[in-house]
Parts: sequence; structure tokens; C-alpha cells
Amino acid sequence: MDRRLNLGLLILIDLKRHLFQIILGVATLGTALTTIVITDDTRSVTAELNKVQSITDELEVEWRHLVLEQNALAEHSRVSDIAKEKLAMTRPKPIDEKMISLP
Repeated sequence: MDRRLNLGLLILIDLKRHLFQIILGVATLGTALTTIVITDDTRSVTAELNKVQSITDELEVEWRHLVLEQNALAEHSRVSDIAKEKLAMTRPKPIDEKMISLP
């Protein structure tokens, strides 16, 4: 008996017999690839978050310095000294003061 077996047909029959194992293998492979992609995305987002947080910290420090500088520049004694020295301003004499009353 010279029977020739169709190899393609045998493979299909074998695949049909082990269909559940093939589906589980494909699902496992898909889950593994999804885990890799999500892990990579999480790492890149975490790195970006760290960069943004460091920039935020730097800006916060700069803001604090600017607030301190603003407070130092706005002190009454400093403003008064600059008005006297650079602008030659003096306090008006009581005779030169004028009172205005609002209706």
C-alpha cells in the first residue's frame, strides 16, 4: 500500500486537537508583550515626572528668593533712605500740609 499522507492535513488535525493549548500559548505571549510595553511606558513617564518635579523644586526655590528680595526692597526704611538721598525728598513742614476733607 502506497499511501501518501497529506502533511498539511495532518498538521491541521493536530492543531485542532491541541487548540486549547495553542490559545493559551498565544494568550501568554500577548500578556507578556503587553507587560513589556506597559513597563516601558511606566518607566518613561516616571522619568518625565522626576524631571518635572526637579524643575518645580528649582522654580520654587527661585520664587522664595524673589519674595525675600521683594520684601527687602520694599522695606519702609530703605524706601525712605532712597527718597532722601537720590530724590532729595523731605518731610513737609506742618505749615505746608493741607487737609482735604471728602464730602
